[in-house]
Amino acid sequence: MKNSIKFCFALVAMLSVTRVAFSQNTLSSYDDLGRLELTSYVSDQIEYLPVVARNNLQSKLARAVNQYGLGGSTSNGRFIITPNVSVLSKNVIASAPASIAVVLDIGLFVGDGVSGTKFSSGSITAKGVGRTEAKAYINAFKQIRPENKEFKRVIEQAKPKILEYYNTRCDFILNEAKVAAAQNKFDLALLNLTTIPEVSKDCYTQASALIPELYNQKIDNECLQKVNEARNAWSTDPSSAGAAVAGKILASINPNASCYKDAVKLSKEIGNRMYELTDRKWDYILKQQELNAEVQKASLETTRELMNAYFSNQPQTIMYNVHGWW
Repeated sequence: MKNSIKFCFALVAMLSVTRVAFSQNTLSSYDDLGRLELTSYVSDQIEYLPVVARNNLQSKLARAVNQYGLGGSTSNGRFIITPNVSVLSKNVIASAPASIAVVLDIGLFVGDGVSGTKFSSGSITAKGVGRTEAKAYINAFKQIRPENKEFKRVIEQAKPKILEYYNTRCDFILNEAKVAAAQNKFDLALLNLTTIPEVSKDCYTQASALIPELYNQKIDNECLQKVNEARNAWSTDPSSAGAAVAGKILASINPNASCYKDAVKLSKEIGNRMYELTDRKWDYILKQQELNAEVQKASLETTRELMNAYFSNQPQTIMYNVHGWW
């Protein structure tokens, strides 16, 4: 019986879609406010925090922001909420075993982490007790909660300023995305566009029109690179092993890319040659675009979801500027 090697090309349909937007560029309901995004960031300037306590603070702050409805899809968002921790007192409690009690002043700051502009600030006095200093800090950080009045005040004060950024600098944001795309920095371009909040209606609408264009440029660029990479892999090693490497690369190409036909052609060439060499038949299962109404309706939202999923898994690369915030 002949062995069958199957390569499946995944379908990602990117077509146009009309999306409901807000009627004005103003903040209204809580749901609308929640469409803005904040990235939690703990600065290295807090030098004396134990590593485990620092990580806990980052996690606690991110959870509070997310529960408040402002959780971002990326760890590289422009607008950040960042803390500073000052120790007001630290005492050893004589007990068996001994415990450490701390009273902390936890400063909260929201602003533009790229330009270094602070929008709002406040502080929470928190107490914590633990058998180690780190555990005492961690117990104190439990008081960072979305229902905390000071936490709410700091965020609410910053929201209009975040919205103002998008409303007054939209042309610059869009142009910056185009420039990044022209330099083949498609992920950066799409990050700038997909993080524009819906509540900034005009800018969101313009970005929505640009996203599919830049996304198509992205997959076209990646397609060319992958076809060349697969061709080189096959040319270097025209064997079963080389075919497997090339096939894996080709299988990752988006079928909506303009050079997809070249990928199919190369796949057939490899398949024909492999049949001659090994008497193995390659069965190609190609998923074609489904041009039905349901696929068309979901296209732009699919693009946003794909990019948000991608950015959520990327490490922090932005060097935030919080100089002078506290």
